[in-house]
Amino acid sequence: MRPTRPLFPLLTTAAILVAFAVASPAQTVRTVPEPEAVAGTILMGTLKGDETAEYVIAGAAGQTLSVDLSAANASLYFNILPQGSAEALFIGATSGTVADIPLPAAGNYVVQVYLMRNAARRDEGSTYALGIGLAGADFADGLAGGPDWWQVSGLAEDALNIRLGPDTRYDVVGKARNGEVMQNKGCRMTGQTRWCSIRIDGSGVEGWAAGKYLTEAAAPAAPEVPAEGPVGNGTPFDATGTVDCAMIADTAMRSCPFGVVRDGPGNAGVWIALGDGAERQILFEGGAPVGTNAAAPLNFEKSGDMFTISIGEERYTFPEALVNGG
Repeated sequence: MRPTRPLFPLLTTAAILVAFAVASPAQTVRTVPEPEAVAGTILMGTLKGDETAEYVIAGAAGQTLSVDLSAANASLYFNILPQGSAEALFIGATSGTVADIPLPAAGNYVVQVYLMRNAARRDEGSTYALGIGLAGADFADGLAGGPDWWQVSGLAEDALNIRLGPDTRYDVVGKARNGEVMQNKGCRMTGQTRWCSIRIDGSGVEGWAAGKYLTEAAAPAAPEVPAEGPVGNGTPFDATGTVDCAMIADTAMRSCPFGVVRDGPGNAGVWIALGDGAERQILFEGGAPVGTNAAAPLNFEKSGDMFTISIGEERYTFPEALVNGG
């Protein structure tokens, strides 16, 4: 079972000082009535330059304040802090755009929306949608725990949308079908809907899925690493096997063991065992190899679904499915 814990820890004083250095004094303030917060509400707004907006919510000790932000500008963030205090409970610039914060005491709390300094100096602007919810004292215990793994179940349609954030207003980043297994990274309520942060086993797609389509599942079997296979960076491999390889130019190909960690379509780290403990790492982004741990130049060709990659004199060939799964 997953341990019960807050999804986001309190931040250090150093991090707080950094974050508040980029946020300017609020220029608009709005109080969110308690019934709105309890029911869950989405607030729309626009900021430009050094403008900021503050949303004030009254909460009781132990309640969980849930906030999520979707914005047209990636430099738009939010902080959460007790009203009148400089000690933040959440800093978006370092912790992301989804927060579930157990309130430490009764009082008013401020959600401060702002553009990062670099964007503000360029006088950039952004529209945004800010989701705010307030749940009972058992919210964190009831949702932060749960099984380690989910399985998609009960779909009437072809596939379950995996979204960038915990609401239908967020873009779709992937899909999952009935029976697919995914890691549970914690759930939360957006209004009256339970959403779960997940990573799909095998493909590495990460995002948020509607909880009503998820049921507890057993952990999937980890792929077996071949004899004398790679170690990687410590993250469990999504797949293992062998690829064709040659270490010296104009020599015949042989088989080299590999392991891959995927991060959604087109993104992956591939580790190839070269022998005597040496490993060649190849980083894929956007469907193409972009980096390696070798000093030699990296080049590649793609014919159909097959990659041919050269790193200096080294050569590797393997199918696109190695990177994407399937």
